Amino acid sequence: VPASYIRQAQQARQARESLVKTLLAQRRLPEHGWDEATLRLLLAELAALDSNTFPGNAGVGEREGRVICPLVSQRHFGFAHGIGRSGDIAEAQPKAAGSSLIYALTNALAADALRRAGGTRVSE
Repeated sequence: VPASYIRQAQQARQARESLVKTLLAQRRLPEHGWDEATLRLLLAELAALDSNTFPGNAGVGEREGRVICPLVSQRHFGFAHGIGRSGDIAEAQPKAAGSSLIYALTNALAADALRRAGGTRVSE
């Protein structure tokens, strides 16, 4: 494959990664909608933070996230853990950093949407 094609692919990947980094840093809705590949990249990166996706990890505890069927894993983008702890849905789950992050990000994006819609007393 010619080097110029590799550079183009790298630039496209870096552009998507930049969108993800900006979203995580600003915690605000992007100005323009994302394509499916960028959405999948975000979900894959977040799912990779959960311990059930760690290479070589085979959790055996009663609360471990385990998925045997690849179809189920794909349907849920690799997420298998829940969010929250001991009745507090907002508390970070130690084995599910990605799931906890997607929960916090969802709250931030929903709050941003409400503010953009005219909400004046919206908090995360």
